[in-house]
Formats: sequence, structure tokens, C-alpha cells
Amino acid sequence: MDLQAIIALLVEDRGINVAIIENVALDLAEPLNIIGNEVRERNAIPRNLNYYEETIPQYVGDLFVQHFRMSRECFEELSTVIGNNQRLQNSIIPMQKKILFTLWVLAKPESFLAAGDRFGLARSTAHGIFKDVVAVFVELLNRYITWPNNHDTAIRAFHDKSGGFPGVIGAIDGCHIQMKQPTANANDYYNRKQVHSVILQGICNNKKLFMDIYVGMPGRVHDARVLRTSPVYGRLVNNNNTIMPQNCHILGDSAYPLMENLLTPFRDNGHLNEDQIRYNVKLSTIRAVIERAFGQLKGKFRRLKYLDIAEPDFATEIITAACVLHNFTLMWGEEMHDNEAIIEGENNHQEADDNDVVADHQNGVEKRNFIVNISRH
Repeated sequence: MDLQAIIALLVEDRGINVAIIENVALDLAEPLNIIGNEVRERNAIPRNLNYYEETIPQYVGDLFVQHFRMSRECFEELSTVIGNNQRLQNSIIPMQKKILFTLWVLAKPESFLAAGDRFGLARSTAHGIFKDVVAVFVELLNRYITWPNNHDTAIRAFHDKSGGFPGVIGAIDGCHIQMKQPTANANDYYNRKQVHSVILQGICNNKKLFMDIYVGMPGRVHDARVLRTSPVYGRLVNNNNTIMPQNCHILGDSAYPLMENLLTPFRDNGHLNEDQIRYNVKLSTIRAVIERAFGQLKGKFRRLKYLDIAEPDFATEIITAACVLHNFTLMWGEEMHDNEAIIEGENNHQEADDNDVVADHQNGVEKRNFIVNISRH
């Protein structure tokens, strides 16, 4: 029954004035029209079609850096490096827009819907662009994360910083990257802090540049086992194919086995002598560089503080891409201040079980004792 029929019925049965009924009906209908308009407006997808075209070109200096984690000059170089990649040439969307969108998503813990709206992209399109550009960054891994042939600069820098610790070329540690509960094998990724995570094992030099990364092991795995699984371990233990001279080494914490080229602190059993304590302090002073590297990585690319992704393989690609960009910007000469750094010790390790415990290597014991002895003088 329509509105006019209802009015006629009321007039006939009740003798109510037609004008009064019509006014009341119009008053009741007005809110419904407003609600209908609001629903239609809410269902519309507002997008900032001019953010890339008009707003970003106005960003200068630190403002561009704050949003995209690198200077405009560094970004132009990055665009040149990957400009010929066919993966980014298959649509009408400009390549630089794709790169800037991906940097934005990596830099900010913002949803794809919100980021896509800002760049005038549908959610599905935005997600596809992000995956493509991340894959391109991953392809640059071996170009920007490499083991150096010459370690002299790092050795001198670490020697001076520690007050005499010889032969150090870098430090190793593991960093947990929290992620959404995986759809498969979720328990394997559930770590001791009661969150799901994947592990980034990194080795960095004195400039916080990653020399080696190994990404993707489940968060439940202990650091010692991650090391043994990683490709770099084989070269650390193979004297015929080692990645550093015999008198050089990297430093790790007590989660790692003591080896000839991986030195760790003395375990504090309450009976350490002054020489052993002095050795531990020097080692800790140097080893903190890897914590600062992880801190800068997470500070620059805040997406790594929580990956809203249930696919460990894609999470691994995102972390790898962020590490590549971290090195790229440092090589360009750009570095964020350490006030973004995570607190040292944030990356608590899994408790070791019997399968994780590795006996100290005898040549590592001898080398550590030698360094303790020469440090007395």
C-alpha cells in the first residue's frame, strides 16, 4: 500500500485533515531520505586521484624522507636501478607510482585499503602492485647484500670502538618479525613471547650494512638451529671455503656455539675472573651494532613491526625486500638516527632444547683464550 492510499484510508475512517497527514508523512520521510543518501555515500569509494600526481611532487627535503624513507635523489636512483624490469612495465600505472606506493606500505602500518585510496588504487590492484614491486626488490638481494672481500675497515673500526678487540668483521643475531597467525603449521611460528613470528638472521658490519641475511625460519626455532640451517653456516665451518681469514671472526651472543670464526661471551656462572669479564664487556660493546641495525630496519620500515599476513613465504619476501632497501639507502649515504631503534634485548631467543645445544669448538675455545690473554696488556 503506497503513501497516498494510507492517507485516503485515514481520512475516510478517522476524519483527519489531509494537510496534517501529508505534513507528518513528509517529516517522517525526510530522515529516511537522509539515511539513504548516507548509505549511498558510504558505499562509494573515495580515492585521492591526485596524491601521486600533485601532492608528492610538492614534498621536498625531510618531508619526502619521512614518508618514503629515502631522499628524492635516492628514490630516483632506485627507480633507475629497477626501471627496466618487465614486471613493472605491464600496466598503465606509472612505474614510479608503483614504487612509491610500495615504499609507503613498507614505511607505515596502514591497511592496503587506506593506502590504495590515497594513491587512487583499488584494493586488489594495490595488493598486486605491492607483491610485484616486493618481488623486484628481492631480485636485488645478491647485488646489495654481499659478503665483502676486504675486512680491513671493519676490523679497525671495531678495534677502536671496543678498546682493542682484534679481528672483528661483524656481528650476528636473530630478530623476530611478528606476523598474523599462519593458516598452516601455526604452532611452529608461535614463539616464547606468545606471538607468531618469522626469524630474520642477520650479520652486519660496523656501518650496520647487512653482509648476510637468512629469513623465514619459524619463530619457535632457536637461534643456534637457525644458524645451522642457514647457508652461511657451511662456509663458517669449512676451512677450505671459509668466508674470512683465520685471524678474523664475527661475534654473537651466548645463544650461538663458540667457533673459530664465531666468538661468543663466557657464560656467566658467577665465577668469571676480571679478564673474562673484560672480554665480555668488549664483545657486548661491538655486538650491539647488530641490534642497532635491526632497530634502524624496523624504524625505517614499520610494516615489519607487525605483518598482517598469514603467508610465511610472502612475509619472508617482505622482510628480504626491506633488508635490501636498508642496505640500498645506507650505500647511498642515508642513515636514520638511532632514536628509532628497538631496545636492545627485544629479540628474546627461544629456549634451547637438547637438539639445539652445540658443544664449543676446541679451536674456538683456544682463540677466545688467546684474545683474553693479549687483552691484559
